[in-house]
Amino acid sequence: MSVQGPQRRLLGSLNSTLPASPPLRPPANRTGPQCLEVSVPDGLFLGLGLVSVLENVLVVAAVAKNRNLHSPTYYFICCLAVSDLLVSVSNVLETAALLLLEAGALAARATVVQQLDDAIDVLVCGAMVSSLCFLGAIAVDR
Repeated sequence: MSVQGPQRRLLGSLNSTLPASPPLRPPANRTGPQCLEVSVPDGLFLGLGLVSVLENVLVVAAVAKNRNLHSPTYYFICCLAVSDLLVSVSNVLETAALLLLEAGALAARATVVQQLDDAIDVLVCGAMVSSLCFLGAIAVDR
């Protein structure tokens, strides 16, 4: 199917290159011998996320079960653990979904994957802000 009219001009302008001009300085994202890339295996990343989920669940359970831990300080610590639990769960879900997509075990359209990624990013950002707020509350309480 051929592209005609305004769409052809748009695609042509996207594919065109700018005239060569000497760069004033090297780009900031340039990798070289002084900047090495660190690659974390997906399995390790998933495992660390699961460990984080487990330890935050243990903190919430300890505060909920132990009567000696029913004070405002420990409630703030419990809320911090719940916020970190949200970050860990969203991290594990995102990593698992990416692994399933890469393996071909999960078939999804690109728009669905983008919307899922956006929702997880919003959840992570919200939980991180919540964690910072509870850390501030703990500091003020101390």
